[in-house]
Amino acid sequence: MSPLLMCFLCVHSSQLTTMIWILSATLFFSLISFVRSYENMALNKPTWQEHPYSKDRWGADLAVDGQYSDQSAQGGQCTISTNYQPTAQWRVDLGEILDVSHIVIYYRTDNHIWDDDNPYIARFLGFSVYLSNTTNYEEGVLCVEDSQNTRSSIPNPVYISCPYNGQYVIYYNNRTQSSTPDGYSKYAFNELCEVEVYDCPMPGFYGKRCSSRCPTNCLNGHCNRRGECLGCAIGHQGVHCDKECKNYTYGSGCTRTCGKCKNGEQCDHVTGSCPNGCDRGIHGVKCDKECDGGTYGADCRYHCGHCLDKQQCDVIDGSCLNGCSSGYFGAKCTEICGNMTFGPACSLTCGNCIYQSNEQCDHVTGHCPLGCVVGYSGKRCNDVCGNNTYGPGCSLTCGNCHYKYGEQCHHVTGQCPSACAEGYKGKRCDEGTK
Repeated sequence: MSPLLMCFLCVHSSQLTTMIWILSATLFFSLISFVRSYENMALNKPTWQEHPYSKDRWGADLAVDGQYSDQSAQGGQCTISTNYQPTAQWRVDLGEILDVSHIVIYYRTDNHIWDDDNPYIARFLGFSVYLSNTTNYEEGVLCVEDSQNTRSSIPNPVYISCPYNGQYVIYYNNRTQSSTPDGYSKYAFNELCEVEVYDCPMPGFYGKRCSSRCPTNCLNGHCNRRGECLGCAIGHQGVHCDKECKNYTYGSGCTRTCGKCKNGEQCDHVTGSCPNGCDRGIHGVKCDKECDGGTYGADCRYHCGHCLDKQQCDVIDGSCLNGCSSGYFGAKCTEICGNMTFGPACSLTCGNCIYQSNEQCDHVTGHCPLGCVVGYSGKRCNDVCGNNTYGPGCSLTCGNCHYKYGEQCHHVTGQCPSACAEGYKGKRCDEGTK
């Protein structure tokens, strides 16, 4: 080989090495930057497992304690389930619904090389991971189901992309099939040394390096990596929660219906209150209560009239639906009987009362407040003086009328209508003849 060619190769080899180093460094620092952008949200969160081997020594919480340098049963850093079980299940509660990015699982190795000879591979094969809003994995979304890996291909740790929303990460494995694939263990286990669940560490951010802020009205500030809200603040709707409730709805998810606001106005999209008051016949902050207690009209500010038996009037116009109480008339039963009438529907006529200054009998009872005219008695002054009496309040006694015909003196004047008894004379027969 010529010196010139050797020199050329030497130079270019040096440049190539430099380029490879630059690319590797760039990739490394990009990865570090990406990892630092997310945070392990499972760390020290509440956990549970289906068949614990020993809660005190290999409890479910060891899978989220942040320690996995010793991946053996004796290291005290791994959760281990009991033997001879057809299913194995473990879960962590993230505390709230999060937009998960990815999950990392470190499985038990007993600190041996992870190769075909490691016996714990057989126990790991066939696992599934779910992300759910409940503790039931069947109600969640499947992040991964290991069905293609073999003893030679399954990695450890395993990186799982799980770009979904949920509160519970659930590890599940089973050996309930009639036959298991080659290389699988006979029974199911969960021997997890660490489970890491990554999401943006700061609520309210999303995207690459968690640098973009979620829309303003996202519930609790959470959105997914596309900037779509994981629920809206009260009174808002839409993918980005940028639309206020409308069509007479308000509240969480715009699921509540407005009351009857004045002039059919939309209620407040958050509280449901009516800014300008209520329609006629309705009251309450949210205008969701019909007038009662003898009220009607706008905001129930008017009082019903004298409806029959104190029944509620029409909540809108105040009319009495079943008529008026005694002594009142009109559509709203607010007018007092007049024209010398009283009683139900003003259908009765006042008696022979003494009247002054346009007074009349009591509009309800018909009683005469100033008493009766001469010749009448009773509360309603309908009773003609009798029992040989006459005059004001029937307080005077008739004279010596001739009672042959069963007559008595006139109830007003006291005069005897026919003749006087023997020995008496005068119009009232109260003068002696001797």
